[in-house]
Amino acid sequence: MVELLNRIPVSSELQTVIGLSAIVLATLLIAWLVRAVLFVLARRLAAQTRTDLDDRLLSACRKPVYYLVYLIGLVALLNYLEEVSAGSVPAVFRYVDFALYAVGVILVARLIIGLAAAALAWYGENIAARTDTTVDDEFVPLIDRAIKVIVYVLSLLIILDHFGVDIKGLVAILGVGSLAIALAAQETIANMIGGFVIMIDRPFRVGDRVRLGDGTICIVNQIGIRSSKFRTFDNTLVIIPNADLMKSTVHNLTYPHPRLRVQIDVGVGYDSDMALVRRVMLEEAGLHPIVIDDPEPSFYFLEFGDSSLNVSMRCWVADVSQQFQAASELREQVLSRFRTEGIEIPFPQRVITMVPDSEKQTPAPSAPTSSAAIPTSGGCDFPDSADEGD
Repeated sequence: MVELLNRIPVSSELQTVIGLSAIVLATLLIAWLVRAVLFVLARRLAAQTRTDLDDRLLSACRKPVYYLVYLIGLVALLNYLEEVSAGSVPAVFRYVDFALYAVGVILVARLIIGLAAAALAWYGENIAARTDTTVDDEFVPLIDRAIKVIVYVLSLLIILDHFGVDIKGLVAILGVGSLAIALAAQETIANMIGGFVIMIDRPFRVGDRVRLGDGTICIVNQIGIRSSKFRTFDNTLVIIPNADLMKSTVHNLTYPHPRLRVQIDVGVGYDSDMALVRRVMLEEAGLHPIVIDDPEPSFYFLEFGDSSLNVSMRCWVADVSQQFQAASELREQVLSRFRTEGIEIPFPQRVITMVPDSEKQTPAPSAPTSSAAIPTSGGCDFPDSADEGD
């Protein structure tokens, strides 16, 4: 540029003014073109699309791009002044160059962060809000913060490297520190990974009725990053870490369809007519308004019990939330109908036979034992030792 200006037959001072004016005008012209092409024309095209993601991205990069255009013009202006001054003040230009380089890196970092934040905000409002789980809603701000930290750390390393600072030791320290943090927070990281897997795999959703590994039946209340919350029928909240939840067996009673089987078990007397029992129980199931016809109610003769004949009637309801209501009302209907039909529901009983004493068999007397006769009166004459000798 200096060689081009030297061809103009004017004084050196006027050449410098012309050069500075040309750089300023070029910067303003480029800024105007960027505004006209990138924002006015691009915004009109983006307004015709169905999504507002492009509008958000354009709004996020508007200020950083403007500032970058002016920064590039300022750098060109300073380079021209440095060339014109022929190195008379090299230290000033070097420090200003360092400062402008740092500002440029920060502007690029702000541009990247703004674009990422706009994309994540659009995802949170349009995609995550429509899902049944809240894990993605909680991951959006977490990812946003992680992107900011990573971009700013990389920007700092780039600036320090430009200033001639050895960043190898700093990178090593950051690596060791990250490893120490990862080891200290391994349970938290495991829970976060578990939450992300639940969000992707979706074994259960918010509102589903599930049975946990310990047999507790509850409703999924919230799926979080660190833990998931389940509401029991006692209106208590069970909080389980996601890592433990991934290792346990969870029975989803709602997915893939909300239908659920209702089972009514009862015992009838041994003298009951089983055909009548079957007909009564199936009729009561068919009369209930909640019980659905597909699958049809079924009847089973389970076993010969100690005090009763155990039978079971099984039917289906359209929604899992109707299980307890249908089971309770069906038991009431069956009990009332059994009483009307004269079908006995026996209670546990035992038959004990009492044998009279007269019918008891007397044990036979034992045979007498033979033995030598021993006199019971008078003295017993045993020979003396002297007589024995005779």
